[in-house]
Amino acid sequence: MPNYRRRRQEGGCFFLTVVTCGRAPLFGDGQARALLRKVMRHVAASRPWTTEAIVLLPDHWHVLWRLPAGDTDYSGRVSRIKRAFTEEWLRRGGPEQRVTAAQRRRRRRGVWQVKFWEHTIRDARDFKMHLDYIHANPVKHGLVERPVDWPWSSFHRWVKAGEYAADWTGRTDLPGNVEYVWYDS
Repeated sequence: MPNYRRRRQEGGCFFLTVVTCGRAPLFGDGQARALLRKVMRHVAASRPWTTEAIVLLPDHWHVLWRLPAGDTDYSGRVSRIKRAFTEEWLRRGGPEQRVTAAQRRRRRRGVWQVKFWEHTIRDARDFKMHLDYIHANPVKHGLVERPVDWPWSSFHRWVKAGEYAADWTGRTDLPGNVEYVWYDS
């Protein structure tokens, strides 16, 4: 089993990608979107962070989180979100993907991928690249023609702040030299 290194930058800004099990399109369902929003707010009430940017797609979400000074635990927050969402989702009768007997013994359920992507934001340029990536993601996946057409995104907030024009196409990609690391949650 590989050793995953956790980046520890107190009060840092982190780009995270969290994916559903088997890329199941859970968040095509309004109840799943509402539940995720509720769970995130609940977790943030006790373990705060600032959401700089977010996009929710049918089978995954990307986010830029800034942690409070002295705090490094983005992984714990993701874990709590995934656990609380899973418990409530399954309690409500929401579907899950098949998991193996070994995964069941390890108490895994078929709602989320076990791991998630993390990238520590290094500077303003890196932040802007990831901000663009988040907001362009619905275009990249062929869900809409323009980021403004995707309702489950912080793009609209950033347009109001003057960072983007409403007609920005979102046709951009991250360069290949960005380092991502998988973490268990």
